[in-house]
Amino acid sequence: MQREPVRIVLASRTSELTPAIARWTTSGRGSLAFILGDEECRHRLLADGINWDRVLVAYRGADAIGYAAFKHHRRGPFSPGSGPFVREFGRLGGTLRYGLFMVSEWREWCYGFYLYGLRVRKVARRQGVASALLQAVFEQARGSGHEKIELEVQAKNLAARAFYAHHGFVSIR
Repeated sequence: MQREPVRIVLASRTSELTPAIARWTTSGRGSLAFILGDEECRHRLLADGINWDRVLVAYRGADAIGYAAFKHHRRGPFSPGSGPFVREFGRLGGTLRYGLFMVSEWREWCYGFYLYGLRVRKVARRQGVASALLQAVFEQARGSGHEKIELEVQAKNLAARAFYAHHGFVSIR
């Protein structure tokens, strides 16, 4: 049985976006849980500030099976503003957490084109979806005048490190 091909779409150019895709996109950044809270909290903080022109979505048929988010020209997939943080954590705590979130975002400004996140649903892994998304990210980078893509992967994430090495990325530290 042959699978349907994977279709990659820049999210800002599709009418197929659903609340489930927004929820999935905001579920990343677990490394910032001490600032952004759990998945539900991250969704409340970030969902209304998604920059869909910085998100690629992989579809097989009508099903979203993966996404890649990226940052360039100092703009990434999220621009939440301080309001959601203040509503969630109060004036003092929200302002502090928003400031910490912005510091984590600004830290990545030194990169020309930054792969912010890439995720594939478990049922679609090892089927070329991540590679197709990464190829689409390469095209986005070239289209915006960048020849190099940078990203960060935790040292202990050996599978991700092997995947990126297979696609020509080199470890710098």
